[in-house]
Amino acid sequence: MKITGIIAEYDPFHNGHAYHIGKARAAGADAVVVALGGEFTQRGEPAWCSKYLRAQCALLCGADLVLEIPLPYALGSAERFAEGGVSVLDALGCVDTLSFGSECGDAQKISRFAALSDSPEFLDEVKKAHSGGVSAASAREAAARFLAPELSEIAASPNDTLGAEYCKWLSRLGSSMEPFAVRRYGAGHGEAVLKSGIASATYLRSFPSVSDILPYVPAATHGLLLEAETAGKLPALPEKYGVAALSRLRTLSEAELARVPDCAAEGLYHRVFDAVRQAKSLDELYSLIKTKRYAMSRVKRIVAGAYLGLDGSVLKGAKLPYIRVLGMNDLGAAVLKEAKSTAKLPISASLAELERVSETAAVFAALEARAEDLWQILLPSPGECGLAYKTKLIKV
Repeated sequence: MKITGIIAEYDPFHNGHAYHIGKARAAGADAVVVALGGEFTQRGEPAWCSKYLRAQCALLCGADLVLEIPLPYALGSAERFAEGGVSVLDALGCVDTLSFGSECGDAQKISRFAALSDSPEFLDEVKKAHSGGVSAASAREAAARFLAPELSEIAASPNDTLGAEYCKWLSRLGSSMEPFAVRRYGAGHGEAVLKSGIASATYLRSFPSVSDILPYVPAATHGLLLEAETAGKLPALPEKYGVAALSRLRTLSEAELARVPDCAAEGLYHRVFDAVRQAKSLDELYSLIKTKRYAMSRVKRIVAGAYLGLDGSVLKGAKLPYIRVLGMNDLGAAVLKEAKSTAKLPISASLAELERVSETAAVFAALEARAEDLWQILLPSPGECGLAYKTKLIKV
């Protein structure tokens, strides 16, 4: 059985995501395994809808098995997010191909950029450019233009850049998975193309009602989304998050903020601490922290990490401790059966079972449970505590 892996957030799952899965099938995949981000996202914000709902939508639209990317990776920079997603799929031991969306659609070119971006020369150039006060993304573009102009378009394209991070981690982990780039079709970031029926997830999250996004999401998911909206189970409300996050950050000392991932470097925690003391809203907090040097996505990840009590020490020397299953169909069950003889880590749908694997596993599971609890209170109709341990495996 040829198995293809996809790393995603699907927040929400839309026609472009279904198109990607279809392309993986057309390229020869017998089964598709998705490594999915959880209730807090790589963009540094609460997910619009539940990871369980997103897993169910994916399974209804071509995926066979959905695994979770643990919080310390899901709420991270592109490099850390890629590490988590690639690690989850590689640990299964039976995934042959890693498929990802791309502006250029050229996996070989993206792989060459990945190798360049991991070289000492590139890192030196990035450091030089970054010291001039530009953002990390601009520093990478400048380094690419200087060292390999023919690859500079990769550094300037967000999905190509993320694909390069995936390729970088394939190499670092010595993974046997082969990269496969799918050229993006239809809308770009924050856009919609009605004729194609494809809109970006950013664009869809901007609508006030699920009924507004239905033209852009697969028909198989309409009922689930409308039902969740009616029950008050989406979306996570920005106004609730603003009050909750600012309330939490006002209780933290500078020392506590310094332990949040990406906050200690260059004394950024001092700036965050001072901004928290002044800000009267989350948007004001973001604007007080952000500079030309610190991208808004990084600022939002720091705030979300502080809200969740994420300590950077969990990532120092720690490796992925387990593989958690969110959902599957019959073919996904067959993939798991194959993985019994190939998996490099314990696999389970039960967080209670996985937390007993090791000390690191207990830390990861506790973070996942906390993230679920703190995400639930942001909903129009909040859920109770402990749902990370109570929610059943999604089966379709």
